[in-house]
Amino acid sequence: MNTLSIFDLLGGVGPKGGVGPYGGVGPRGGVGPFGGVGPRSYSTAGDNDLGSACLVRTQGYLTQGLVDPDPPAPCPGFDAAPWLHYGAAPRAQSLLMEALSGLRVRPDISGSGDKETVLLEQLGEGTQGLAWRPLVSISRPPLPYFIAQARLVDDLLPLREVRIQEIHAQANDALSFLLSAAQLPWHRMPRTLELIESALALQMAVQMRFKQILACPRPHQIRPSLLPMIEVPTHGSLPSGHAGESHLVAALLIHLMQRAQMPKLNAQMLVRMALRIAENRVVAGVHYPVDSLAGRLLGEGVARFLLASVGEVAGPPKLLQFGGGAFEVPASAQPDEALAPWLSPECQETAAANGAPPLPVLSDHARLWDLVCKEWSISSSLNSSTGA
Repeated sequence: MNTLSIFDLLGGVGPKGGVGPYGGVGPRGGVGPFGGVGPRSYSTAGDNDLGSACLVRTQGYLTQGLVDPDPPAPCPGFDAAPWLHYGAAPRAQSLLMEALSGLRVRPDISGSGDKETVLLEQLGEGTQGLAWRPLVSISRPPLPYFIAQARLVDDLLPLREVRIQEIHAQANDALSFLLSAAQLPWHRMPRTLELIESALALQMAVQMRFKQILACPRPHQIRPSLLPMIEVPTHGSLPSGHAGESHLVAALLIHLMQRAQMPKLNAQMLVRMALRIAENRVVAGVHYPVDSLAGRLLGEGVARFLLASVGEVAGPPKLLQFGGGAFEVPASAQPDEALAPWLSPECQETAAANGAPPLPVLSDHARLWDLVCKEWSISSSLNSSTGA
């Protein structure tokens, strides 16, 4: 099986599960690995031909002597219908479209420098009207850099024997590892799981565009002797999708944990799990360490965009750059638990221009965020009252 994404097993984008006509989110149709919320977590009699035939036969019995309301219930006004009355799959499509409506990924054609650079930009108000604002910048390392990085992959091959089960489990279901590390009452947090799934859908769309434009070779294309131990995905290597998706989930959950004043231990374990998931892709031979660093930076950037777009972060987000400096020391381009990705020698963070307005609010995301925060308030109070 070609493992494309952190949430392939959850249905992701595919015929058996995922978003809208492509499937639903989750193996049982729900939001999250537990399948709790979604079109397949429950069904009505009309879901199959036998039940439908039975409904045809009982319709007269059920409605005999009953009168339809007159006048009928009024239709809600524009954008006034209760948001949660729609199914999880339609909401997922709506959320993805809303997030992508003001984003674009494009090559940087400004002519500055000799690197091939790709930008994630957001459309917003500028000093002279609407303008594209850069959020994340990723430059393509040169071939000698990848050659040196392939040697680093070779150094990690001895870990394959002890991590083989972990690698295969995370190839198809990395999200469940992150949910376990977070140690939250997921049965009480369906909206938080929905937020995670919608964020992952956005991350996947963005990172696939980066991969396509940057077109970086996989490690085995540089050194065939690495012989990947799992099937190699059919897209470019940099940035790492598993790294980006893992750190996106971690960043969103850590923000909520800090908001709820949870112990730092939970956040630290989340970061370590995200780093481990990314490193296992390197051990498997399908990524370079530098892919993990670029993916982590992109995941952090998408998390910042989402948090800013629901009004959770004041002011415009800073520009995160991968490859802003020279690609000189391949061994330094590795994720570090103690080091934020933008503090790596290969990366940098640039403050937004003075007077730049905050990102426009995404209304549906803001609705979902409000429901998420209520879940966290309820869970926190329950934990406090039970001494958990």
